Amino acid sequence: MDCHTQALQSNIGQHTDGREFNTGRRYLERPKERPKTSDRVLNLYEDKEYDGSFDNKPMHLYDINFIHPFQFLETDQVRLEPFVPLKHIEGFLALPDSSWNVMGDLGPYNRQTALEDIEAFRSDPQCLLLAIMDKQRENAEMDAFAGVYGLIEVSEYMDAVFGVINVHPRYQRTHVNSHCMSLVLSYLFDTLRLIRVQYDAVIFNVQSIKSAGRFGFKEEGIARNYNGLVPASKKRKGEEKRQSQDMWLGSMTDYEWDTEGRNRLKEMLKRTPVDTTSLE
Repeated sequence: MDCHTQALQSNIGQHTDGREFNTGRRYLERPKERPKTSDRVLNLYEDKEYDGSFDNKPMHLYDINFIHPFQFLETDQVRLEPFVPLKHIEGFLALPDSSWNVMGDLGPYNRQTALEDIEAFRSDPQCLLLAIMDKQRENAEMDAFAGVYGLIEVSEYMDAVFGVINVHPRYQRTHVNSHCMSLVLSYLFDTLRLIRVQYDAVIFNVQSIKSAGRFGFKEEGIARNYNGLVPASKKRKGEEKRQSQDMWLGSMTDYEWDTEGRNRLKEMLKRTPVDTTSLE
């Protein structure tokens, strides 16, 4: 459960060197073995501004506006799908306020502020917000929303940053986060062929830093005042006069993924899953 907050400076439709992105209309099919949840995901990547009118769009009409092709990611235990407010907002608002304590200026949320931040992700083509769906609970017709993964700065320079990871506290010490991390890293390195993925955590979020090491991220150092403009309510003792917080930075390269990371995550996925239907 960690977050790195950065100003999402939208560069819609244009590379930093002035070249225009290739635009086009395309439908992204869901895996054929699971047709029941949704038919398809819409990705209309265009160089225009958006007016925030996507709050009530169903999955097949919700434009994820992402620079790269994307298809639902899933194991036998979890599924990662584009965050669609009409489907996922209630689960998002049910995330405990305390789960946002280490996430800079993100959260806690009411419906309006949540929709505003979700739209900020959607309107930037280098960002992708994903909903975590617990398939055990889904099959039992229970509340299956398990949290969010957010990618930012997925760039033409073949790198990406985890912008937000907030898994519901009920899933601590379960298989859920390992399955999600394996899916996302495989997508970034094996599908998109990126060469570097960055993972950040505020320095006092010891649990998140330990998780990063367990997943295979290598420490790069501490970035000072790197957690956005932190509101007074989230500042810890000694931070009263500071506007931000220091962040632990880690990363994984494509070489590290190929030589050890992929197999490390595969071994984690062999762990016996927890019965999540018994979690409160």
